Amino acid sequence: MKILLLSDSHGNARSLFSAVKKYGENADYIIHCGDAPRGEAEELVKEFPRKNVVCVSGNCDWNSDFNEVEYINVCGKKIMITHGHLFSVKYGFERIYMKALEDNCDLVFFGHTHNPTDITVDNIRFINPGSCSRFEPSCATVEIDEKGNVLVNHIKID
Repeated sequence: MKILLLSDSHGNARSLFSAVKKYGENADYIIHCGDAPRGEAEELVKEFPRKNVVCVSGNCDWNSDFNEVEYINVCGKKIMITHGHLFSVKYGFERIYMKALEDNCDLVFFGHTHNPTDITVDNIRFINPGSCSRFEPSCATVEIDEKGNVLVNHIKID
């Protein structure tokens, strides 16, 4: 199962859709971890109706109808998807870790910091694709095989 993970596009629809077209063609899921103002996340849902598109609302998505936290199950892994601002991820992982632990999550996809991240704390893996809009735009692919192995690849967007 392949996931294209995006976050923090902040109005840079060109970079966002470039990443989706280049790296999302074979993805089973396209996930946006928030801060996609100006309807970017809604456009993802419309543009790729045959994909599983999951979007959450970030701290810059004032008029979004998306939830701030979503959960999906992929290949036996429970995944929490959030922007991260609710859990103060810029100041540490304690709050988001406690929420993931409480909800029995295996993986957490988040954004907000604009820093590509892949860390594991007590068997919970936290993955941030970085920002697909900033100075060095990035995204990530996450592949989960039938045995539950997780491979993460952070990608600089051209």
